[in-house]
Amino acid sequence: MTAPDGEDDRIDPARLEGRPVDVSELRANPFDRRARRGSLLRGTGARALFAAALAAAVLTLAWKLQPGASPHATPRVAALDGPVTLRSAQPRELRERIVDELRAAGVQAEGYEQLGVNGVDAELPRPVPVEVRAVLERHHIPVPTDGALRVQIHAP
Repeated sequence: MTAPDGEDDRIDPARLEGRPVDVSELRANPFDRRARRGSLLRGTGARALFAAALAAAVLTLAWKLQPGASPHATPRVAALDGPVTLRSAQPRELRERIVDELRAAGVQAEGYEQLGVNGVDAELPRPVPVEVRAVLERHHIPVPTDGALRVQIHAP
């Protein structure tokens, strides 16, 4: 579309530089509008706020409903990467009990105490026999994939 004087409708910023803009030519001043109740919420991203509140509520509910540890369970698995870490009020007795039970199940297990940490090292046969799995499950120890059992027992 071309203007009546032969110029097109596009604005050339270089030509307008330094010239004041006449606001009276605008059909309506967009800054004169009064804010409505709904416009404030749309402007601040009510959907995003609602989604964040919903996510926080779901996470809080999931945290509150997670199963708690039994108060009678002595050991607790703290990490699954590398050595398995157990917590016990009596780490030496737990170490001796695990070693004795693994030996009774036919595994050559060695217990140690080093720098205040009690531990158990054992090489498990493959496939892991049912008796050995029962010992590991009783103490909440996952079956290692490579057959090398490493357990560290810390006092809480």
